[in-house]
Amino acid sequence: MKRLPALLLLLSMSLPAAAQKQAACPYAAWKSGFKGDARAQATCLLRPVKLYARLGDSAPLPDFLAEHIGQRTGIAPAQLRAWLAAQGIAEADVGGPVDAPLSRAMGRLAAPMARYFVIHDTSYPNFLTESIPAHINDAGWDFNDFTLRNPALGGGPKGHVYVNRLGGSLAVRDFGTPGYASKLEKDKPSLTGLFLHVELVQPRNSVPGGGKGNDGLAPDPGFTPAQYDRLALLYIAASVRKGTWLIPAFHAVLDTGFANGHDDPQNFSLAEWTASLSRLQAALRQADTGQRFPDG
Repeated sequence: MKRLPALLLLLSMSLPAAAQKQAACPYAAWKSGFKGDARAQATCLLRPVKLYARLGDSAPLPDFLAEHIGQRTGIAPAQLRAWLAAQGIAEADVGGPVDAPLSRAMGRLAAPMARYFVIHDTSYPNFLTESIPAHINDAGWDFNDFTLRNPALGGGPKGHVYVNRLGGSLAVRDFGTPGYASKLEKDKPSLTGLFLHVELVQPRNSVPGGGKGNDGLAPDPGFTPAQYDRLALLYIAASVRKGTWLIPAFHAVLDTGFANGHDDPQNFSLAEWTASLSRLQAALRQADTGQRFPDG
């Protein structure tokens, strides 16, 4: 959901004070992002996103993320490129050439390279008071077909890559090109380029009594196994280009404290995503490239 309607904001204000308080993750210098080591940042930036953009408490990272974030990937671009070719996946669909550098803050060569991998949902289309269709995970649902005037893009492309519910992806901006897609970056333009943005196709409908036109309700489960698999591939592709595992973040957490903030992604399972990451990393390491790579 891209904005919280006024009535939803009033409803959230009626919550107990402890539930209302949502501290932003602590910032370092604006040119570099957040405070703490990579794991500490991810722990804060991956707080669960609940209804009305309320955030859950920080929890220990899943094992895969705790062991890898901030460490060397140990996966060579050639290894990933060979695996993609074997799977028939174009590099353009995973954010661009896997041996190219990532974007830099404000696009300056001397500025820091991208550090954050931001997970969004499209919150589109909004079925309002109608039920979300039962066939949203099928090829016959128009919003899974990026060729039909890209209907899943809603009000126009933002960020870098879109992932439909079949696990297909469409890159609207190379991971090497800076582009903002959060209120944090809009407020602090010097951060643009530090964040890579991935939008997962997810429809919405309205919370009953929550205000006309609201899009507060998401399907549960929120995403498909194929989406988690493609999101894992995008994260790995971006991390290979960086050379170290990026810091993942949820869009709503980035926008904490900003007026008309965001509530995405809804019903996201870190457990399912990290299971996809673990499987994909294992498949890449088993790929026969004639080379050996250190553990990452």
